[in-house]
Amino acid sequence: MSDSQHPVAIRCENVWKSYRIYHQRSHSLKERLLTRRNVFEEFWALQDVSFEVPKGSTLGIIGSNGSGKSTLLKVMARILTPNQGRLQTVGTMSSLLELGTGFHPELTGRENVFLAGSLLSQRRKDVEARYDGIVEFAGIADSMDMPVKNYSSGMYARLAFAVAISVEPDILLIDEVLSVGDEAFQMRCYERIAEFRSQGRTIVLVSHALDSIRSLCTDAIWLDKGEIRGMGKAHDVVAEYLTEVHRTAEHLGAAAPADRFGSMEAEIVEVSMLDQTGTELPAFRTDERMTFRIKYTAREPIADAACVLQIYRADNLSHVYGHSTADAGISFTLGKTGVIEFSIPRLPLLKGSYVVSVALQPEHGKRVYDCHDRRYSFMVFENPQLPVEYGDVHMGGEWELSDTVPV
Repeated sequence: MSDSQHPVAIRCENVWKSYRIYHQRSHSLKERLLTRRNVFEEFWALQDVSFEVPKGSTLGIIGSNGSGKSTLLKVMARILTPNQGRLQTVGTMSSLLELGTGFHPELTGRENVFLAGSLLSQRRKDVEARYDGIVEFAGIADSMDMPVKNYSSGMYARLAFAVAISVEPDILLIDEVLSVGDEAFQMRCYERIAEFRSQGRTIVLVSHALDSIRSLCTDAIWLDKGEIRGMGKAHDVVAEYLTEVHRTAEHLGAAAPADRFGSMEAEIVEVSMLDQTGTELPAFRTDERMTFRIKYTAREPIADAACVLQIYRADNLSHVYGHSTADAGISFTLGKTGVIEFSIPRLPLLKGSYVVSVALQPEHGKRVYDCHDRRYSFMVFENPQLPVEYGDVHMGGEWELSDTVPV
């Protein structure tokens, strides 16, 4: 996943890691002396794992439970030592493997901020300088002098995340911690991660939330039983993983829709989302420019074609927007290769997570050449220059008050 133009932040070479699974253990010294030795088997959590993470990229790691995702992250964080192979990192590192690691339940939130800061190798004066920002991000200023044992799980998560990201490391490792807390807190976490990404920091994210992987990550790795099954662009790897999940579900008799279908006379090869500067990003702000860029190939030129784009809310899949070249009165021919762009000058969507479907089809839509159904994700953050609004879209309405009652 790296190239000569981008220095490597993380290099993993032929890493193997095993655990011992004991089937019979001695419970006393007498048993240990009089019976045979403990019986165990070797379980390989990681098997010959190799990859590189370029500096400034965001890598997602996906896979089913027990596939080795958390083990790999702990090897990266130097918590675990591999049996074989080596792992190299360049730059400072902070990890969010378990929110609140190092917090003492009897200490107040304020005291735990300084305790956790010291565990992250931060000097007291550095923590003091960041303290107000930590409290502001956590949003629990009124509870900072209360013992954390009395915190709700959401308050605990807010403070732990705020402390962990306050050090602004070169490399940030995150393991399933974004699933805790309420939606507002999760959006703030996503916004902070997007900010880290725009600053050129390297992020490795483990999550079962595939929409988060697709929207936040540039690349992804699919682990299966400790081995790499897929590696590449995040949306492609997620699609491969979902295809396997669907295939397994169908084998077990469960119905599961595929996220890609069509005759493949023309194929969508890449979909990217760009901001007003032309930079590919996972997140955008309300009322700012957003462009969808669709690259395609075709076996032979196809006349009278159309490109369709649909946007859905990720949380409930409600349909919020749809448009096509045919709707716009545009008729065109698909060449053997080409690029289609659809720009929204002022994005009207409000804060939230969204998924996108893109399709190539005949102009009259009687069949489909290639459809990527809800395969791409992006997020929308609040625009601080706009007033607070609720719902799905920015209306920009105006209030007017008068002392005169209309007749």
